[in-house]
Amino acid sequence: MTITVRLGTPADNAKIQDLVTKITMPGVAQMCFQRAPDFFTGAKVIGDEFVLMVADDDERPDVLAGLTVISGRELFISGQKRRVYYSGDTRVDPFYRRRGIASNLFIEQKKFRTGQDLLQGIVLKENTAPLDAAAKTADGVLFSYWISHAIETSFVFTRKITPRVPQGVQMRAATAADVPGMQAFFDREAPRRNGYPVYDFAKLLSGDPYYAGLTIGDYVLATRNGQIIGMLAGWNQKAYKQTRIVGFKPIVKLLRPLYNLYVGMGGGFKLPPVGGVLNYLTIYNIVVEKDDKAVFQGLIDWLMVHQGQKYDALAMGLTHGDPLEEVPRGYKRQKLFSSHFWLSYGDDPRPSIDDRPLYVELGRL
Repeated sequence: MTITVRLGTPADNAKIQDLVTKITMPGVAQMCFQRAPDFFTGAKVIGDEFVLMVADDDERPDVLAGLTVISGRELFISGQKRRVYYSGDTRVDPFYRRRGIASNLFIEQKKFRTGQDLLQGIVLKENTAPLDAAAKTADGVLFSYWISHAIETSFVFTRKITPRVPQGVQMRAATAADVPGMQAFFDREAPRRNGYPVYDFAKLLSGDPYYAGLTIGDYVLATRNGQIIGMLAGWNQKAYKQTRIVGFKPIVKLLRPLYNLYVGMGGGFKLPPVGGVLNYLTIYNIVVEKDDKAVFQGLIDWLMVHQGQKYDALAMGLTHGDPLEEVPRGYKRQKLFSSHFWLSYGDDPRPSIDDRPLYVELGRL
């Protein structure tokens, strides 16, 4: 067996889909995070540039032993625009575990980075074992990383409600005519958080692949006296990004119809048959003036009533320490905990990052 690492291309898409499907989360319902049918559509949403490395085995040409992607995008860091790279989608075929595949992939990725580049990533519940394994090579330590924030992802169960809108505030869907005001509001407010992606609403209108599947009408605006004081969007990404059910434990398979009947009355995720996908809408581009919790709650409520009724849940991620983190906790929801980390092939980047709250855009992970 000889492993070769090279740049991935669209010609690898079928083998990439096969590899991704092999990586599942254990549980009563076995799930897989997919980017089907075209892995590259999802990659262009994560960053406006990306380097995809894949690992081939000369004895098994029909499969990929592993892959990793590092994507670049402009973020606000310490109030300034900075190119930051996201290390994500590192997958190794279970057949090749403990054979140093991840390290080989990161060694090749290093050729595209400098010691001054700032990288970030996400791991589930501080599960840093894969990072530790990838960082160690025969020549020593390839990169260093530092856990920075806990992330609390909420799947808020949708239900029929009357939106709780603060007195004097109006809620409505955005139109193309709102774009100049939305851009001005965003440019003023977004730098208050580290890690906030730099957004250009003119590119959204023009159909840039960075915003695939998102339209200006997916935004809800909160206004007071005609001025925007908050906004967010509901982004349906199921056309290229899915959480797919690939198996059930026998007892769950048997009880699935009764469970779905129960959550249909009380709220929650309905379990689709094997091969089906979880039905949720991603809350995106959260910006609220003065971190007004009542305005944020009103935006979530409005989205739930107007877009959310087609979905089982609204998904949003907030880091611990964010002034808005308490708001999703007031809803019936399912929680998922993960950890954000900074990564560097050179010096510790943390001295250049101030203590503003960290923003994590769930739709770009």
